[in-house]
Amino acid sequence: MSAAEMAEAAPPRLLAHLQQAGAFGADSPFGCGRIALYRSVRGASLGAGYAPAEEARELVEAGLAVWLGTGKARRLQLAQTQAPRALAVATMTVDGEAQKVVLDERESPLLWLHRRPGKDGRPQISAAEFAAGERFRAELTLAQMLPRVTVNWDAALAAGTHAPSRGPAGASDASLAARQRVRQACKRLGPELSGLAIDVCGFLKGLDAVERERGWPARSAKVVLRLALAALAEHYGLSGSAGRQPVAHFAWQAADARPAFPPRA
Repeated sequence: MSAAEMAEAAPPRLLAHLQQAGAFGADSPFGCGRIALYRSVRGASLGAGYAPAEEARELVEAGLAVWLGTGKARRLQLAQTQAPRALAVATMTVDGEAQKVVLDERESPLLWLHRRPGKDGRPQISAAEFAAGERFRAELTLAQMLPRVTVNWDAALAAGTHAPSRGPAGASDASLAARQRVRQACKRLGPELSGLAIDVCGFLKGLDAVERERGWPARSAKVVLRLALAALAEHYGLSGSAGRQPVAHFAWQAADARPAFPPRA
């Protein structure tokens, strides 16, 4: 069937799936010859069923879909959606070593704030605040403190084994060390600021969602987030970096003072 005939006919299930935002297909991990359907939602891949492999072959032959990547990373995507994604390369300093990381602007609230100027023409968060937030996320990931929302196929397909433990007994030395660093950072922030930092840096929640969940006034989450990021930058020794000046302490506050928040309703 040609591409024109497919466009005129009712779209196959696979084509209809690929036309959705963040949708893709992959070879079934069970080796059954079908195409497993997924959708990317806030950085997580959620299962959406299966489609016959024949449909994938027809879409590829018609030029409507294309396979990208190799091996387990091979994905089937709509051919028209291969435009370059909003990616950015950032340099982070971890344990004194500069590391380059690639970030997706559509998934990182911090990158969105860092790349867009405020009313004064400067980024809404400084380079130091952005680096501190991304380092905090890296620590959360290394510490395995973010919940797994996709199926662990390696564990599921290994006969006679169980999924790896996420508790202290099953953690590596690197994970345990990262958990200790996360605890120290959260202690520096306090309960309210650390909760916001985990929501935005770890779970990639947007500021609008944070304000709705916590009942905060509009545009208040960005102010509180900058307080948290400034404290993280100071904690990680990044506050001397160039960029927007960090949030200043009030004259009557001590250097390690934290703002008080009213109890939630």
